This record gives sequence, C-alpha cells and structure tokens, in this order.
Amino acid sequence: MIKPLTSLRFFFAFIIFTHHLTFLGKSKASYLRWIHEFILKEGFIGVSFFFILSGFILAYNYRDSILNKSILKSDFYIARIARIYPVHLLCLLIAVPITLKDVSFNLSTWLAQLFFNVTLTQSFIPVKYIYFSFNSPSWSISNELFFYLLFPFLIILGSKVKDNKYKKGLLTMSILLIPLLMLIIPAPYYKNLFYVNPFFRVFDFIIGLILFEIYLRIKKQQSTTNNDLLEVGSILLLLIFFIFHEWVPLVMRYSVYYWIPMCLLILIFSFQNGIISRFLSNKSLMFLGEISFGFYMFHQLVLKYFIDFNQHYFHIKNEYYIIAIILALSLIVSYISFIWFEKPLNKYFKTILKQKMGSKKIA
Repeated sequence: MIKPLTSLRFFFAFIIFTHHLTFLGKSKASYLRWIHEFILKEGFIGVSFFFILSGFILAYNYRDSILNKSILKSDFYIARIARIYPVHLLCLLIAVPITLKDVSFNLSTWLAQLFFNVTLTQSFIPVKYIYFSFNSPSWSISNELFFYLLFPFLIILGSKVKDNKYKKGLLTMSILLIPLLMLIIPAPYYKNLFYVNPFFRVFDFIIGLILFEIYLRIKKQQSTTNNDLLEVGSILLLLIFFIFHEWVPLVMRYSVYYWIPMCLLILIFSFQNGIISRFLSNKSLMFLGEISFGFYMFHQLVLKYFIDFNQHYFHIKNEYYIIAIILALSLIVSYISFIWFEKPLNKYFKTILKQKMGSKKIA
C-alpha cells in the first residue's frame, strides 16, 4: 500500500462530492452561486485522478504477477470484481425507490436502465438517461470494470512495446492526437464521447500504467532531490491548472488538460518521502482513503434521499447545515459499508483465492 496515495483518494472523492452539490447553483447567496459555478462545477477532475491512479496501483500490485504468470487472469478478475460489484449492486438496490418515484418514469426505459446497470455496461451507451441512471457515479465503475478486463492484456502488450521504438512512437502519437480529435467533434457530443465513453477514458488508465513504468525507472536511481519541495510543487501545479481552467475548452478539461498535474502528483507522492507524505500517512487520513470508494458510491444517494426528506419533513433552509448533514451521513454510511459489508466480502473472496492459489498474495 502506498499510504499518501491512499489518503489522497479521499480528498479527490471529496472534490467529486462538492461537484454534486448542484443545489448551490440555485442558492440565494450570490457568493455560493459563484463558488458553485467557478469552483465546484470543476469537481469532475477527481474522475481523471481515479482512472490514472487505478492504472498505476493495479500495475504496482499486479504487473509482475501477470508477466510471470503467478496469477491467472480469471483470479485477477474475480479479485477486482469482488472489490467493486457488491457495493455497486447495493447502491443500485438503494437507488430503486428514487427511480420509481420519478415523474418521468417509463417501465421499458427503466428496465433498459436496470439491465445496463446490473451488467455494469451503462457507460457504453452514449445516452445520458442510461449512463447517469440509478446511482449516477456508477458510470465510472462501469469504466473501471472495462479497464480491469483489459489490464492483463495491456500489461503483456506493454512489455512488448517497451523496447520497441516504433511501437512506443505509435502509442505516443495516438495519445497526442486525442486533443485534436476533441477540438473537431461538435460540442453536443463532448460528454458522451470524451467524459463517459470507456473507449476514450481508457487512455487515462493507460497513462497510469505508463506512469508506473516511469516510477520504476526513477526508483532505481539514487536521488538527492528535495522531496518536500517536489510535493508542495506538485500540489501548486495542480492548483495553477485549476485556477486557469476557464481559459481552456470544457472538452479538454474532462481529462487531457489535467493529465500532467495529476500524473506528477501521483508520481511524486508514490515515493512517500516528503513532509506532506508523512502527514498523509497518518492513520485517520488513511482510513478515510480506505472508505473513499464507499463514500464515492454512496454520497449521491445520500444527497438525493436527504434533499427529498428535507423538502417533505425537515425544511432546513441553511445550506451549510444541509452540506454538513449530507457529508456526515455519507461518511457514516461509507464507514458502515466498509466495516460490515466491503471488508467481510473482500476477506471472503481473498480467502477463496488464497486457498486456490496457495500462498500467493492477492491485492
């Protein structure tokens, strides 16, 4: 486990949480509307962080096992699906009552949405009412499942490309062509093609795999670099990119624009050598990082249920109280899920795989 990166997961999950506080866009307070419009609406950047980090961490945990065939592809798939699918299914069940109350409810549409959500294929359908249906954050889990399926093949392919200058050049050119493609596609297709589409977002994941190879090369070298300065600098660089985001087309900001600062942030904190890394390695922040998957998956449902209950029963008007309650409830639900649902299931599946594989480690 890379402790600082584990803790950073929570901070980026929290950024996504703030992105979903859309009710602030209708606030009577002008400064809250401004914060929502120019800061919180950019919270989708957390998705790129998670996709890149996913590639990096999977390579960190499984690269050698895949290459030396000490783990079967099927066992890798079971381990990863066991990590995401139970929570997704639980969230899907919790979301059902909300969807049934929707004024635009249509049975045939609802059944189609249900099918794509159960099979975790909703992100492949370029229609908003499909990929954002039920528990909307789960579209990214649909992408993650796709990345998991590709991962063993990408690792094997990467080992062949690594020493081939022609193939490396071809991969580099493919990645560099993405911004050009973004600029020629009409705006109405931006979100469908460049934000949700797994065939495009897989490049975030591939960049995470490449980043791990860079990590391995740097790790072999002795360095006297000021790690404190690097860590502070990586955070400042991300902030600078964030501050100037208004000057960049939205389609670029969905991923490409933030690739450089995100990669530097992950790479620098992966070495765990600076003062900020030591702060991020404390147990409380690491625990928040560990429950961040549940926090990410549950927070939108908590928000929807609370807003509905508040309108009918509580009638709380103060937006700070509403945010605090939603945040607290999301953390409580995430904690309960992690301790009594995710960990027991994870342990169960890992035990089965360990029995099957002997003493080989399952991450």
